[in-house]
Amino acid sequence: MKIGFIGIGKIASAVIEGLCTSEAQDLQLFLSPRNEKLSTQLAEKYTSIKRLSSNQDVLDSSDIVVIALRPTVAADILKTLKFRPDHTIVSLIPLLKYADLSAVVQPAATICRAIPLPTVMEHNCPIPVYRAPANVIDLFRFLGQPLVVTDEPQLHAIWTLTGLISPFYDLLGELSAWPISHGVDERVANTYVADLFQSLSYMAQKMSHIDFSELSHHAATPNGMNEQAAKEIKEKGAHDAWRVASDRLLERFK
Repeated sequence: MKIGFIGIGKIASAVIEGLCTSEAQDLQLFLSPRNEKLSTQLAEKYTSIKRLSSNQDVLDSSDIVVIALRPTVAADILKTLKFRPDHTIVSLIPLLKYADLSAVVQPAATICRAIPLPTVMEHNCPIPVYRAPANVIDLFRFLGQPLVVTDEPQLHAIWTLTGLISPFYDLLGELSAWPISHGVDERVANTYVADLFQSLSYMAQKMSHIDFSELSHHAATPNGMNEQAAKEIKEKGAHDAWRVASDRLLERFK
């Protein structure tokens, strides 16, 4: 399988690392010259990778083209390139809508959008996909769990949540700082917080039908600590801050 990458940033490099360390067979990866440091490091690290001299060379060598350019420059760069009708286009660009993407990659007819996260490097990542063909979905299975989204507004709503990664880590940092302030060793506190929330998420993942309200209710025994904390945090409107931030992020897709 010949896969080209136009734009080599954090997400694209994570996808490349994930593919190269996965069980996928017979991969040939072609990298654009953008971000010379990253693309050169990847090409030196894996024999299946070749760094080419131009974006057009990447297109000419590839069957699947993964586009990971910055939204502000993507359209201008893509419109200078010559795509083939048999190219499969996979866009990782959040703010470039399907119709606008299609207009600049003609005559390529198979076009899709996807949302991988850096955790694809660990082959453990939910990957929402929109209009992805079967071969792209199969490819993403080597990186995580593809989730088919049926329309673009849904894709944008999910993409919005990726803007909450920094606030999430900030929250974990605050939670870890609290026991540290009470004398708990920093390494112990950080490890416990990270593992605690990973294990709780794992419990949700194992449900046949994920119901966060049910999980919350199950944990909140009458007069228990979880019931008390849930009530206090909700009454202070802490959850509303996440909702408002999400609403404002979603506006960027309009």
